Amino acid sequence: MNATASLAIVTPHVGRIAALIAIAVGFFALAAAAQTAKEVKGPTPLVAVANEAPAKLIVDPPIPEQLVQGRVFIQYRTENLRIMPVYGNAALAVSPRLGHLHYYVDGQSWPTVDSSGETVVLVGLQPGPHKVKLELADATHKPIPGASQVVEFTVPQR
Repeated sequence: MNATASLAIVTPHVGRIAALIAIAVGFFALAAAAQTAKEVKGPTPLVAVANEAPAKLIVDPPIPEQLVQGRVFIQYRTENLRIMPVYGNAALAVSPRLGHLHYYVDGQSWPTVDSSGETVVLVGLQPGPHKVKLELADATHKPIPGASQVVEFTVPQR
């Protein structure tokens, strides 16, 4: 079979393949469009939320590739609580709820306070086992019941 004959066989299939690709892209666009901003980001922070659900803390284990380097990166996210650097009794009445993160490394007695909402980064830990307790706190630094987790990991010898 020569090149011209091969081209004649393949050419009709190119249109079908292009049509299948267009259909797949269309379905993907429909699925992406089906999610509203509220579904992805949660309720707007500009309108009070009646009967707010309890605050929830979701914590990932440390990133293994970073542990090998002696760095501890702990990613987390919250539900039903916005992490913000706002403190004091007046902030308790704000809705949607806001607060911050406390974390304790290896049983330290006083928490480190974080209001960035970003990954917790720890460096300089000695090789060996470690525990980090993360907890959500309200604007007056009171821990939020049921919104804490302990992450256990080992920093390897380098």
